[in-house]
Amino acid sequence: MRYIGCAVLLTMVLGVPLACTAQDPVVDFSYAFATPHRMTVAPPESGDKTLLDCEPGSLRLGWTYENLTTYPLAAFMTPPALWGVRITPQIDGKPLAKSAWTRAENILPVLDNSYTDPAGTVRIEVTGAATAALVRVTLSNISAEKHSFRLVCESQRGFFGYNPGYVDADKDKDVLLAGWGERADRVIVFGTGGQEYAISNATTLCPTWELAPGEEKIAWVVRPYRAYTADLPALRAKDWQAEADQAKADWRTLLGRASRVILPDQGVTDAFYACLGDFFIMREPVAGGAIAGTPGTDGYRAPNAGEAAIVAIALDQLGLHKEAEYGFSACLGLQGDDGDWNDPTGWGHLMWAMSGFKSWTVMEHYQTTGDRAYLEAVYPRMLASSRWQEKQRARTRVMAADGGRPLTYGLMPRGMGDCGLKDGDDLYGVFLPHNMWATYADRCAMETAEILGKNDEAAELKKIYETAHADLMQTLSAGSIKEDGYAWIPGVAGKTCGSRWGALNALLPCGTLPADHELVTGTIKQLRAHMSPGGLPINTGWLPKGLWVAIALDNLAEAHLARNEGDEAAALLYATLNHATPLVTWCEERGPEPGAKECTGDRQHLWTPVAVVRAVRDSLVMEDGNELHLGRGIPRHWFASKKPIGMQNASTHFGDVSYEMTYDPATQQLQGKVILPKETATNRTPAAALLLHTRLPKGLRLLSVNPTSGATILPDGTGLRWEMPKGELTFIAAAG
Repeated sequence: MRYIGCAVLLTMVLGVPLACTAQDPVVDFSYAFATPHRMTVAPPESGDKTLLDCEPGSLRLGWTYENLTTYPLAAFMTPPALWGVRITPQIDGKPLAKSAWTRAENILPVLDNSYTDPAGTVRIEVTGAATAALVRVTLSNISAEKHSFRLVCESQRGFFGYNPGYVDADKDKDVLLAGWGERADRVIVFGTGGQEYAISNATTLCPTWELAPGEEKIAWVVRPYRAYTADLPALRAKDWQAEADQAKADWRTLLGRASRVILPDQGVTDAFYACLGDFFIMREPVAGGAIAGTPGTDGYRAPNAGEAAIVAIALDQLGLHKEAEYGFSACLGLQGDDGDWNDPTGWGHLMWAMSGFKSWTVMEHYQTTGDRAYLEAVYPRMLASSRWQEKQRARTRVMAADGGRPLTYGLMPRGMGDCGLKDGDDLYGVFLPHNMWATYADRCAMETAEILGKNDEAAELKKIYETAHADLMQTLSAGSIKEDGYAWIPGVAGKTCGSRWGALNALLPCGTLPADHELVTGTIKQLRAHMSPGGLPINTGWLPKGLWVAIALDNLAEAHLARNEGDEAAALLYATLNHATPLVTWCEERGPEPGAKECTGDRQHLWTPVAVVRAVRDSLVMEDGNELHLGRGIPRHWFASKKPIGMQNASTHFGDVSYEMTYDPATQQLQGKVILPKETATNRTPAAALLLHTRLPKGLRLLSVNPTSGATILPDGTGLRWEMPKGELTFIAAAG
């Protein structure tokens, strides 16, 4: 991650939030919440996860020996991370004065944690490798005097985890064994490379060193995933550096297979790939042998269809189609015999939005791959779901006793809202966002039947969809909140209770309302009327005056992009990144102030990283019906950098697309290239038009473009347009 000046350094080291004084937005984490800052390390898609909590002066490792393969699929049951060790570096018996933390290479899910003091430094790098979580420790004496260095590694589970050398001086002193709560001889952690191992108490491992001026030592603290005392001789002899190097190489290879973003701001680039990596940190083997995504790594370490769906969509859009399909297959199959597709035996039961999330994922996979066989295989689930939903809505098509039409007429019955949606103080009710998603699922089923040529079922599904949509539209009109000259969409028709989550899904992806509809405009205005000091909407989740940071992008920024309001979307992107920790992680919800101590849900939550990846992708490449938009949300100041902007191998509904453009402020010339498929692939519809948005600094617009480009300038001078584009398109445009 790119840091600027001492203000950012102080924010990282001392936790003191300082405002950025630069004119252009930068990634500086100035609104990070309070420590501990959480990051999880593991191999990709592994159940062997190690939670890392960074605080000034120390680092805590936490874990469980359980995994999700023995838990009921998609049940809200999480393996408790009861085991833990706190590592506190000391020089001459005292903790070091300053602490800082970031990711290795700025993007990998590998911790780079440094401690500094006038006497010396201790650098700790933690990697989730194949057989163990590896803590590589580099100790440096930077003073002119000899100093004693020590790592105090203390078990965090009471008397579980003991040092055999404390009990018997002839026993091993370089290891903590479980003792109780597990097999007694299980290795919790062990050390290698210590000059000696001090004994301070029963539950502490203490490697120590005497370092001369300028001397440096490297040592390891290792948390084996599965090891016992009989394994210690082999563990002590193992080349842990080679295993750590291989783990990092595996992550680089995985991230390198995704579409490449070309951005002038290294901070945004690093955040994009850091977030992408966490997609694979938060998925693992589950019951039945599949892989599934989880919303978090601790309290939410249980799969559900919501986060797993948006991960699959983002992976498809970045060209990782096999990973997208494989990682969502378990959630896709959760359906009742009656057709209920809302995880009836899992976490998402009674949440009627789940059928919509699943349908969105199915359609996006088909549209980015053209895989008709996949669509045919899933279609029976979509058909059964819509038929089931129609039966549920039929139960609510009842007029009130006075002959009037109730606001719940034709909607899905009472369900669970989640996401802070409440009917008064009740978690159960008839929620508008869930009805938007359910109706969207019906539309996807109808469109799938049409694609597959199932004409009779398409006619049936069209009637289901159009009836549900018409009833929903009447409720939205009658149940919207009208105040101060505009109307906005609440969570419950006619009521202002609960959060604003999901209201703007009426535009994207559900398409309940068009981009210019007064309720979309009014809902955006309502969200923007309640913004935090850091530039994010409040009341978007469970905390009435707090932030679910993800929703600023997932709902609001995506709506701005669909309305060609790129300035607003770009500002929300930077605000979201600056509410992350320096590890590029977010808790689920938090207080709005810098250094907020109020944090709820999982401390490393998945929805925000997915929202970041999708917002960056959609700012660069975004489908809109039969048109493809490039650069819709590019921050204007990026053009002033004279650096290239674009994306390589973005997977779209029209095939893979690459483009790059550069603006020279001195000559006011913009030039670039777009590469589209030369021919339309099977099961694909070509783009009717390509729009390249050139979001130059305000006051500038395009005046001309070379005739051989085949492009025309948009009427307001904000971009270029090609009709029926294909192949390679090059352009040189003049601005003024």
